[in-house]
Amino acid sequence: MDIRPATPDDATAVAAVGRETWHDTYDGIMGREAVETRVAEWYDPETVRGYFEDEAFRAYVAETADGVVGYAYSRSGQADEAGGSGTDVWHLPAVYVRPDVQGAGIGASLVERVEGDARDAAAAVVRLVVLAANEQARGFYEGLGYERVDERDESTVPGTTELVYEKRL
Repeated sequence: MDIRPATPDDATAVAAVGRETWHDTYDGIMGREAVETRVAEWYDPETVRGYFEDEAFRAYVAETADGVVGYAYSRSGQADEAGGSGTDVWHLPAVYVRPDVQGAGIGASLVERVEGDARDAAAAVVRLVVLAANEQARGFYEGLGYERVDERDESTVPGTTELVYEKRL
């Protein structure tokens, strides 16, 4: 497995991993139609390609002989963008690994690269948000040393709650 910086040329592969993983993870939590609405918006390859136009955006892909099997998005920012005291924060909005290869350390390797970027930028904290009902992701992040610091209602998914996690660097 190779973890490398993603490029706009990876947009189609990232979109495919995102669609597959979102359906596998969230169909049972929020329903297939609600998931399809979100993946149609967020995982259109042109939309993914557009993310690279933001200078604060960073992305890595995990690649095996089967191609791209996972990815992580991150960006720099301030804590007050997502609540907090104004401490420099590195945001981790997405880490997804194809369901058939989950549990092989790919997600942890992606997070490790993101944390390296955060350290290089002198960020004090890496912050992420996960749906409260996504117990697998919560366990994954807690196993990597992330601690729950807040809870909020999520407006893009009516009737769900998000949990905010942080890891001090």
